[in-house]
Amino acid sequence: MNMKKIFKALLLPAFAILGACSNDVVDDLSGTYDDVCRINLTTEKTLPTDKLAKGVKRLNMEFTGDDGSTVALGVFSTEWTLQPGDYTPAQNPDAPKAMQYTALVKTAAQEAQLTAGTLEVNKFDDLYIITGLFTDNAAKRYVLNFRGAIDFEIGVDDPEPSGYTVTLKTDPVAITDYSTWQTVIVPGVNKYTLSVSDPAGESVAFFEAINTENLTMDGLMRTYKIQGSPAEPGLIDNGWLVPEYGMAGGAFVVENGEKRYITEGNIEFSSVKGITGETLYNFSGSELSYITTEGGSGKTSFNIRFVSFLQKSGTELLDQSLNSAVLGREVKYSVLLPEGYDPAQKYPILYMLHGAQSNQSDWFNLGGLAYHTGNADNKMILVSAQASFEGQESFYVNNYQGNGYDYEKFYIEEFMPFIERTYSFNGVRGIAGLSMGGFGTLYYGIKYSELFCGMYACSPAMSDGQSVNIGDMLQTPGIKPFTVEIGTEDFLYDSVKWLKDVAPYLPMMTYIERPGAHDWPFWSACAPKIVKFFDERFSN
Repeated sequence: MNMKKIFKALLLPAFAILGACSNDVVDDLSGTYDDVCRINLTTEKTLPTDKLAKGVKRLNMEFTGDDGSTVALGVFSTEWTLQPGDYTPAQNPDAPKAMQYTALVKTAAQEAQLTAGTLEVNKFDDLYIITGLFTDNAAKRYVLNFRGAIDFEIGVDDPEPSGYTVTLKTDPVAITDYSTWQTVIVPGVNKYTLSVSDPAGESVAFFEAINTENLTMDGLMRTYKIQGSPAEPGLIDNGWLVPEYGMAGGAFVVENGEKRYITEGNIEFSSVKGITGETLYNFSGSELSYITTEGGSGKTSFNIRFVSFLQKSGTELLDQSLNSAVLGREVKYSVLLPEGYDPAQKYPILYMLHGAQSNQSDWFNLGGLAYHTGNADNKMILVSAQASFEGQESFYVNNYQGNGYDYEKFYIEEFMPFIERTYSFNGVRGIAGLSMGGFGTLYYGIKYSELFCGMYACSPAMSDGQSVNIGDMLQTPGIKPFTVEIGTEDFLYDSVKWLKDVAPYLPMMTYIERPGAHDWPFWSACAPKIVKFFDERFSN
């Protein structure tokens, strides 16, 4: 609701009252002005304020003089009230700036738009004093003078994007019967996974909401109750922890740098229209019960406002197949082509390596990469290949644990050349991955540094448990810039955190640690940073 602030008039007697239009001398020291129209404005009517653009409002006022002349004054401001200062004519009323004005004068003889002159605004307590010497487009001069109160309506600023973003992923609702270990799909409902990030790309909230099928973002607006194993509309999966395994999931919010898993309470989703007409989203809750991985618990509240919805960009080609001569089997892979992909153009390729017990599409389905690539300056192709086979891991090396798969040979000598023949490649590559794929990222990126322009390793294993130790490789000459990102609640944290101490001696490395476990809420928050990192690398 708008609130109204009334500025009461306190008239000051110290100002001379000017008469109506005449040919009198205005000022003997500065010269004689012929045909000067002097209007003493005695009454003011405040019209509704127009909100024009981000941070710009037009305060509309209509003044009447003691001779019946009127002045329609529009003042452009960042505030809801008229601010003291000097205002200049708006050169482009369709794209005005603050501290500018437009003025239309109507007298008994004519109507004229004022095109030159400074509008001087002073304010003493609640009294406005508005004066100025102006010229219209026919070079006629006007002197305007007003003293009195102006009654402004104080509105609520139109919401402006806060820089926070939200992504949305839709899945069926699956319930597992633990007596039979059978999974049943619940009809009529979907699980809507919302991941909220701050302007720096850090994850600040995560919700798995249940609602009816096939809803858009706008259709999800309502109040949800936190509940474990939700399967009915209006519920959100509760936060949960398995500290001994470094695992966590369900709803959380980040407050004061602490990730709080929400176990009880209600969370409200709502939407508003922004200043430019876009829909922005709000997420809030109060008196929510929470737990933390450090054993903390308590009540928390949060209010994340004016969040922009990120849409997917590009074309996802999931679960493609390649018959590998090296591995002697079919290998699946997934690709994200940039928006407007044109085979006649050339693009850099970012190779994404998945983790153990995962697959070639997880970076796209769970990591949400397609929500972020549309914001990059460089259009890029993203590719992820299958690296786990019927429960056997490859660890991106040859003959891992004696499984007979020469995966490293396959990836470097067969898979990458195949991709670069199939898609329009410009010769620039990057590599990124998580967990087992984080190991593979550092292993390939260091061993084959001439092939890649940079590396981004999330929650990386630092060894394959056999012959390769990443720590031993870090002194290899020619390493390209790389980033390692790890969660402080990750079960791999202790094996990675030593990198923070050696970071000053590794100028090509950026080390990031933040609250988080070994899970997709953490890795999906890495996704925008991965895209940004390689967008910069691909520009070099």
